[in-house]
Amino acid sequence: MFLSAPGRWLRAVPAVEEQQRFRALATPPPLAGRCFAHAPYLLNLASDDQQLWRRSVAALVDELQAADALGLAGVVLHPGSAGRGNRREAAARCRAALAEVVSMAGDGGAALLLETLAGGGGQLGSSVGELAQLVPARQPGVTRPIGVCLDLAHLWAAGYDVGGTGWDVVMGELGDCWGLAAPHLLHGNDTPVACGSRRDRHAPPGDGVLGEAVFRRLLEDPRLAATPFVLEIPPGRGNQLVAAALARLRSWRAGVSHPHSPAEKRQRSGSRPPVRGSS
Repeated sequence: MFLSAPGRWLRAVPAVEEQQRFRALATPPPLAGRCFAHAPYLLNLASDDQQLWRRSVAALVDELQAADALGLAGVVLHPGSAGRGNRREAAARCRAALAEVVSMAGDGGAALLLETLAGGGGQLGSSVGELAQLVPARQPGVTRPIGVCLDLAHLWAAGYDVGGTGWDVVMGELGDCWGLAAPHLLHGNDTPVACGSRRDRHAPPGDGVLGEAVFRRLLEDPRLAATPFVLEIPPGRGNQLVAAALARLRSWRAGVSHPHSPAEKRQRSGSRPPVRGSS
């Protein structure tokens, strides 16, 4: 979820009573540890613009503290972009920003999750290894964890052939660079773009070039059994597209084929093309 409009800096702060009601609903099973926020798109912790850099740090601190108050499991972040500048210097700025953020945000239950990106426009973190290089050294007294969110569509766009050997490459890098057997969160998005295109486009599972076989493989991967799985797709009227996508995923997990329903086909044919991914 977004805690504010993703394209704006200002965030409306809900009343304490609203926060408490939300927390009471979001923290018991089965939602415990399964609710995440996504930081606004305007943030760029790698920027060489000091004003934007400082504003991004302050906004992310606010996001983490708000997530703590709501009982969310984490905040997902696009680390930032070097633009046309030096990537090494941009990465150093991002590490410094992340160190400041986790120090200023204080102790809390919400982890900061860095997301793998498609790599267009000078984005940092288009590989699992590069993403790990953005994590600052652990600071004394700072306990807030920094983790990783893998986005399937972004990995594909960045050049990982997740339909072939690319998924095992991703999981290998996750172990080598992060010391993890599984990501903290998975964005299970299909995509209409070519592998390595660096284009960030999302589609419902099975509606893109990844297709049923890739998602069946992920659903059957025992390493992902405890990993939260989030879809970032247009919901459709009355959430019909999301409901249909979930039904399809559940059928694939059960080992049966799930063709598109007539209602879903009609809505998909009349709907807009896949929108730019929200992550």
